[in-house]
Amino acid sequence: MEIRAAVKTGDVTKLQKLLDTGVHLDTKDQDERTPLHWACASSRLDVAEFLLEQVHASIDVQDDAKWTPLMSAVSAGYNDVLGLLLSRGVDAKFANVNRQIPLHYHKGGGRLFIVWGLSCTYIVSVWLAAIIAQLVDHGAKVDCRDVDGNTPLHLAISEGYEDIARYLLDFGADRSAKNNEEKRCVDLANFAFKAEIHAIVSKRKECDVHL
Repeated sequence: MEIRAAVKTGDVTKLQKLLDTGVHLDTKDQDERTPLHWACASSRLDVAEFLLEQVHASIDVQDDAKWTPLMSAVSAGYNDVLGLLLSRGVDAKFANVNRQIPLHYHKGGGRLFIVWGLSCTYIVSVWLAAIIAQLVDHGAKVDCRDVDGNTPLHLAISEGYEDIARYLLDFGADRSAKNNEEKRCVDLANFAFKAEIHAIVSKRKECDVHL
């Protein structure tokens, strides 16, 4: 497909030519995904900007699995496209067919590529906190449950993302919430991570008591 090829290669000039000849650039594929979905999944910031500004692409459009472009960007860990969508007023509370919102998919993208190659934990942590804050500000519910009853905190802990778990707790995540299997977030921590998570959750509990 000509449009998809241009999006994936970042060929904005080609897209402009197609637009000038009357080609509809907000068309959907067989999975109901739009070019904006493809751009977000491929980290094509310039294409995403073009589609939003010149084509007026729907920013919250959902595909047949109810995935939005924001979910594609968050899941892939593409921070530049994510920032663009957030700056354009994207709605972060849309859920897919598994009842998962973008916050469920925010796993740091490999610590978001260590912020363009910088191996500075502080910078990465501040960036993660800011993104989680923006997702919440844009409608994401910090304790939203998916079809398995898992909250974003369940998923962060089950996959060993300590920093994300800390920030979710800072934003009020319910540490005692149980999923459909009656498991709390700490029950999903792997062996090497379990003691650390228990310490984090216990510390947050002590802080809450003294508030």
